Amino acid sequence: MKERKKMRTTKFINKGLAAILFTVLSLNITFGQEVVDKIIAKVDNYIILKSEIEQAYAGFLSSGEAANFTGDARCLILEQMIETKLMLAMSEIDSVDVDAGRVDYELQMRMQNIVQQMGSERAIEEAYGKSIDQLMEELRPNVEEQLRVSAQEEYILSSVTVTPAEIRKFFNNIPKDSLPLFNTEFEIGVIVKKPVPNEAEVQKVKDQLMKIRERAMNGENFEILAIENSEGPSGPNGGNLGLAKRGQMDPAYEAGALALKPGEISMPVVSQFGIHLIQLIEKRGNEYDSRHILITPKPTEQDIQRTSNELDSLRTLILSDSITFASAAKQFSDDEGTKVNGGFLTGQFGTNKISAENLDPTMFFIIDEMSEGDISKPEIIEMMDGSKAARIIYYKSKVGPHRANMTDDYEKLRAATLGMKKDQKRSEYIKEKMKEVYVMVDPEFNRCGITNN
Repeated sequence: MKERKKMRTTKFINKGLAAILFTVLSLNITFGQEVVDKIIAKVDNYIILKSEIEQAYAGFLSSGEAANFTGDARCLILEQMIETKLMLAMSEIDSVDVDAGRVDYELQMRMQNIVQQMGSERAIEEAYGKSIDQLMEELRPNVEEQLRVSAQEEYILSSVTVTPAEIRKFFNNIPKDSLPLFNTEFEIGVIVKKPVPNEAEVQKVKDQLMKIRERAMNGENFEILAIENSEGPSGPNGGNLGLAKRGQMDPAYEAGALALKPGEISMPVVSQFGIHLIQLIEKRGNEYDSRHILITPKPTEQDIQRTSNELDSLRTLILSDSITFASAAKQFSDDEGTKVNGGFLTGQFGTNKISAENLDPTMFFIIDEMSEGDISKPEIIEMMDGSKAARIIYYKSKVGPHRANMTDDYEKLRAATLGMKKDQKRSEYIKEKMKEVYVMVDPEFNRCGITNN
């Protein structure tokens, strides 16, 4: 029982505590504690502070998992942090990096989650005395680190596979009285299309930026103009983006920036995020420093209706078997979270089956009026950022409550078997690299039994 609790809590710290670390450490929530800070561990060029351990520990104590835990949670937290820093160090050695656009997307999604937890943007701004844009810029390094760790793990584990025989062996080793009971589950796909602003709206933004450029060329401070006009997260910081390596930023933005000489201001540059005025600050080897003013053209109601009509035409092609739903989603959907999975929502273990309790209530009421195999007519929805988009829903199938079996739950069992093999390979990788990368742990944590070089 003790070992089972340890395993369950270790899994929580490795997965669930990541969310706590993001909101607690990134937003510097201290739970009223005053911590005399010092370096607790070093991993290559990365350090772990005592305050980070204590903040994460306070977050753990406030969770429901703490009541069932009998081990040393600080040791498990430190172990998790050391593994994260090790992965970061190895990502540099292996030249594994993440796209700046991916960082922006994840940052937006995670900030939206924090807003939901806190109740409103105003509640966050009042609590920390900073704007949402300022907080997002402060959170950016944390998000980038998390994505780099994920990219490194993918680099390590992408070759791990499982065979049907391994899946059956995994299933047969589960005691029959311990087979999990699954609630009603659905297979649901979505295709979301964001309206593209018409040329008149695009030109209106370009003209607006040209007037701002003229003001800058006549001597007005670019950073002040960015604070006054930019819609990007860096706007409150004068549009400053800091040093970026080649290949990190949006290709169109990077090309526009690198075409400039230090101090020069570009003509309007169109990227996937909107339209920019760019000022190059300096070039430094493989890096460059720039600031920008970003304004995003807004689609009109006619643009939104046109997008809905286009999505309706795509629905007709799917229903006539001219294209599969999965192919259509991968080619045309603007929902980055589902398009890579053929438009399907993901549930437990990353499968295409999502349980009823995890289904968005609005979605549940929509499919409640549909039959299996139906594809809904396009509807206009509001995105998390407040913009509008068109969406269709594919209600593929429904499975009632049942105990796990090889027929209905093969994909879950495959994912669980694969996860077990990946966990094993990851543990072996960590153990091997701990011998190669410099790791120092403060004597205060010698009790944790972590390698100390």
